Amino acid sequence: MECPDGGSLADAAEGVGELEAPAPADADAVGPTVVCRLSTKECDHRRAGDTPPTLALQPWTPRGAAATYVAWELSGCSGHFGVFDSGRQRLLLGEGTPAGRRWRPVVETGPATEYLVDATPDLRPSVPRAAATPLDTPTLHPKPGDATEWGETRAFSLTSWTRPVTAYLQPWRPLNGGAVYVACRIDDPGERFSYHGWFGTLESGVVRLGRRPAPAFVAVELREGADALAADVERLAPGRCSPRVVREVTTVDDSKGQV
Repeated sequence: MECPDGGSLADAAEGVGELEAPAPADADAVGPTVVCRLSTKECDHRRAGDTPPTLALQPWTPRGAAATYVAWELSGCSGHFGVFDSGRQRLLLGEGTPAGRRWRPVVETGPATEYLVDATPDLRPSVPRAAATPLDTPTLHPKPGDATEWGETRAFSLTSWTRPVTAYLQPWRPLNGGAVYVACRIDDPGERFSYHGWFGTLESGVVRLGRRPAPAFVAVELREGADALAADVERLAPGRCSPRVVREVTTVDDSKGQV
């Protein structure tokens, strides 16, 4: 990828040290780091010839989890819990998006889409699953207290054991973040265990949990109710902002941008 002075991004990076992968050090499974340049808009107030901002992306999965997140680093700001929306070709940045900046937590991935499609869904494709069927009387709201927006709580019976347990699922979005997560609480009537996790993701009718509950599963397969939950997730995700404030990936470093 070329810089405005005709050099490559990789050459420019040599002057400031080795590019660091943005995934956390304790990540269990990681994908390649993808280095992108973002478009500049009027609101950036950049001078003509200024180097466009650099965005580094890296899919990763926590230990004992099924959810795959996208870690990101941009202009000194970073976060670990981005969620890639392949259908709409965008990255929804999660917690860590700073308030007051002239960029928003939605990145149109453009030419970086194919890299993320290849790397994101299959970091952990085969995981233990619990089958779920809907219940009529949800009573709990597992979202965190500081959620800025949230959807309906839905109750499901998980039938992977000799006696069923109840799972409560609720989509939510953090303040100053674009990613929509699925909070999950699982209660066992016999009080053998209790699980409460906030950072689940929904993918093809399966809620992938951000950490492992006490039982040996890391994903909840929805037999019914997946479409309604997916509609809630879509409703909570930010729409495309004004073109003056949305960042778009314009180029990707094919040769040296992956570390």
